[in-house]
Amino acid sequence: MNKKLFILQLFLLIASPIGATSQSNISSDDVSLTIYTYDSLLADPGYQFDRAFEAYANLPNNSVNVVFLPDASSILTKANAEKDSPIADVLIGIDNVLVNQIRELDLLTPYQPSNSQNLNQELVSGLASDYLLTPYDFGVISLWHLNNSFTNSINANEFQLNDILSPDFQNQLIIQNPQLSSPGLGFLLSTIALFGDEEVTSLDSNNEWDNFWRELSASTTITSSWGDAIELLYTEEANKSIMVSYTTSPAYGACLYDDTTTSALLPTINSEKYGWQQIEGLGIVKNSPNMDLAKSFVDWFVSDELQSQIYLNQWMYPANENVAMPDCYNQIIPYNNIKPLNNQISSDLLSQNLDNWLQQWELAWVEGVTDTSNLNTNNWYHVLSSFIAIMIIRLNKRFK
Repeated sequence: MNKKLFILQLFLLIASPIGATSQSNISSDDVSLTIYTYDSLLADPGYQFDRAFEAYANLPNNSVNVVFLPDASSILTKANAEKDSPIADVLIGIDNVLVNQIRELDLLTPYQPSNSQNLNQELVSGLASDYLLTPYDFGVISLWHLNNSFTNSINANEFQLNDILSPDFQNQLIIQNPQLSSPGLGFLLSTIALFGDEEVTSLDSNNEWDNFWRELSASTTITSSWGDAIELLYTEEANKSIMVSYTTSPAYGACLYDDTTTSALLPTINSEKYGWQQIEGLGIVKNSPNMDLAKSFVDWFVSDELQSQIYLNQWMYPANENVAMPDCYNQIIPYNNIKPLNNQISSDLLSQNLDNWLQQWELAWVEGVTDTSNLNTNNWYHVLSSFIAIMIIRLNKRFK
């Protein structure tokens, strides 16, 4: 990537306001239902779920207002800021990690959909057995790479996570910041589950998780979101081959373009593949201004009509078990062949330790990028971007 262009883009990012975008410009007086979600929901190639729900519920056009935010953490932050006088009726995109935080903040009210019998009950138990959140999709965090001369040399059946610390991976990897991104956070938890912690039994004793991140940071690009990461992956000048994503990501090219030039990669231990399972859910805001309509929306969002769009617009697995998997998904790593790393970290343990783990991660990352033995003319702007990313997070925390 041209270094001057990189710096220009970086400072434009800093100068840009961090906020939400609304899909419609209707006034608040006209809105019947307000939804907060992340900006990539059902976005590619695209399914207008707001218009589809209006048709389903016989609502006037533009009576559903969708507010798109950068990530799940932003959804939670905005809803909490409005807690005493809620604007949103429904939140979409809170996963099985952030569910603990949203419980503590007391932002949602439980609601069991009228068609909940169609949902995978393991997902319900893994997310919120009381239906504080209702699962709508799930997937497994993995590495996702372009098939090229570099990645074709990787033996997927013998791959271990420590392999990405080798010189062969130098400057090839893009990760998402776990303080901002849910797949980034899932990847961090994968490393803790694999390498262990004081209260987490190690599956792979060849490293310590914070030391792994300290080494990784010296030659890895960090982005604030999955969307930023994939844009960088497909920017030729960036010369990147691999990013944190999902095992289902290769289906995108296979289903839409008959393109099999990407693959997913999971760590293998004793011939078993392991990955962190992410379950995403939606929930009704406590004291929602439109409670009945919000319940109807949740029912519809886990119905066959909406759930049939998950495979080919969300590129995840639907929570509704009635929906058949398209044939183009057959080339991805079978979900049933993956052992969930979530079994290593209980919900209580996650709730008790998450903040501390994120602080440890930040310290390890900063120590890694500031290690003078790692500095050279090829990664000085990587170090600068890492510093600025961390400072943006700290400033956001300070002024929230």
